[in-house]
Amino acid sequence: MIDFTKTVTGLVFSALVVGGVGCRLMHREMQATRLLEKSRLMSQQALFAMDKGDLQEADHLLVQALQLCPQDTEARARYSRLLWRCGRQEEAIDQMKIALRTAPQDAELHLQIAEQYLELGRMTEAQSHIQKVLDLAPQHPGGWVLQGRLALARNNPDAALTAFHRAAGLRPNDRAILEWIAQAYQVRGDADQALAVRQRIMDTFSPGEEPVEALAALAEAYRAVERYASAAETYLQAARKAENPEPYLVAAAENYMRAGQSQQALGITEQLLAQNPQSRRARELQNQLQGITVASQSGILR
Repeated sequence: MIDFTKTVTGLVFSALVVGGVGCRLMHREMQATRLLEKSRLMSQQALFAMDKGDLQEADHLLVQALQLCPQDTEARARYSRLLWRCGRQEEAIDQMKIALRTAPQDAELHLQIAEQYLELGRMTEAQSHIQKVLDLAPQHPGGWVLQGRLALARNNPDAALTAFHRAAGLRPNDRAILEWIAQAYQVRGDADQALAVRQRIMDTFSPGEEPVEALAALAEAYRAVERYASAAETYLQAARKAENPEPYLVAAAENYMRAGQSQQALGITEQLLAQNPQSRRARELQNQLQGITVASQSGILR
């Protein structure tokens, strides 16, 4: 006969054991979640510290975050960026390797380590991780940008342009991508296309909000296609916004001189020397321009 008392007792005991294991697992999962949440909070605080330039505090917070939750790949990637910013490149890459062991299918982690390898000139490792990004996320514009940068580093502007245009198709008005396209055209020696892209970059700004660097790059693009008067005018715009306008004023004077507009150039050099009598380049330009003026007047007198 079946002893129902023993059977029921055994089932109850088994249920208690299973229930106890389940409770312990649930407790561990809840504890792990709490640790991850705390790690993420400290990681976010570290980001604020980095933005303020307090790298020591950011380092302290991120080390604590990773001690709490070593599996927090977001904190580890942020710690890698901090180490990189402090000039500790190899340690930064080591942190990324640890993160990738935890999350090998994370495209953003592959993107970050690929850029680090690229900046170190380690092309083979960079290519491996760039390919992984594009395998995991074929529509990731960052992956195509890095593919283009890798091609530029290998002196292949045509391949770079193919990749950059692929990225631009995904983010049409992204200034950083347009900047890479302009640089690739410059490397290829296509000054007209580089100028067209520079003008497109300027169109992404509201009137009056164009930064000095973008204006200077546009001015240089005008100079490259021998539109010297346009280059000079754009350098003057940059000078009006720059904290130190002298280099842009000198460039404006040089380009007015190339354009044959000596009086405008001379006026700028006189302005420069009134502000800084020690400006050697302004003095040289003034002497050149005065010589041009004397020569032209001599021609008229004849």
